[in-house]
Amino acid sequence: MTSDNGLSHDEKLKRVATAIDRLAAGETPEQIKAGPRPEYDPTPAEKEAMAEFMELPDGLPQYIKVPNLPHMLRFEHPRQEVALAVVMKALGITDQRLYTSMIAQVTNALSRGQEAEVAELNAAIALVAGIEPRDHLEAMLAFQMATVHVLSLRHARFMVSSETIEQLDLQERVVNKLMRTFTSQMEALRKHRNGGNQKVVVEHVYVGEGGQAIIGNVTHGGRGRNKKGAQSHGQEDLSLPARAAVLGHVEADKVPMPGASGARQDSVPVSRSPRRSAKG
Repeated sequence: MTSDNGLSHDEKLKRVATAIDRLAAGETPEQIKAGPRPEYDPTPAEKEAMAEFMELPDGLPQYIKVPNLPHMLRFEHPRQEVALAVVMKALGITDQRLYTSMIAQVTNALSRGQEAEVAELNAAIALVAGIEPRDHLEAMLAFQMATVHVLSLRHARFMVSSETIEQLDLQERVVNKLMRTFTSQMEALRKHRNGGNQKVVVEHVYVGEGGQAIIGNVTHGGRGRNKKGAQSHGQEDLSLPARAAVLGHVEADKVPMPGASGARQDSVPVSRSPRRSAKG
């Protein structure tokens, strides 16, 4: 079957679909009428990005709603057991009962009504897979992080669309708590993986001319007492002759003492030792 201008019905529909795509891409009707879309020559950076994108591994099987049964979900995959095994491995879960329970809980947490939010569920699963959980504990924490992330962005949208000051304040507090919770969850995951220890690696050490670099453990003197009960200042206590030698280099300078009226009084000699005061 052909139309009056010699095009078949399918060809005409194809042209209409192409025109709609070009309009969506930003072309004007005049450009569409002028002829086919000109070939686009990607830039070197775009070619590199396209090559890296093509090398990415295939995504995880996604959930879809079962036709005529909106409350039931299934994988968009020809073999459900294969899809289940792939997703469970990516999420670090080895028990199917735990997986089923966690998917149901996340679905309920992200759903706004009676029907499941399939797009947000698939996004949460992708987020958890990106964290690469290594055990069930990390998988549970990763699902919590994904849920908190989705809810924080959802309430941020509610905050923007608030119509009263009370609604704005409420949503602002919710978003603040959710985002603070997310950062706490990130810290908990880091501590779990690192055993609670932070490792600092110094790759470069620059020492100026005349300076010295110390490699190893450095113990700074504190205010604790040594075995003899004297305070430790990072060095051994000076002996009595050493103290006398140090004090012997101190001259009997005179310090001007201010009076009550602010005027300077006669200088008062600084006492150095009982022996010197007796001679004076």
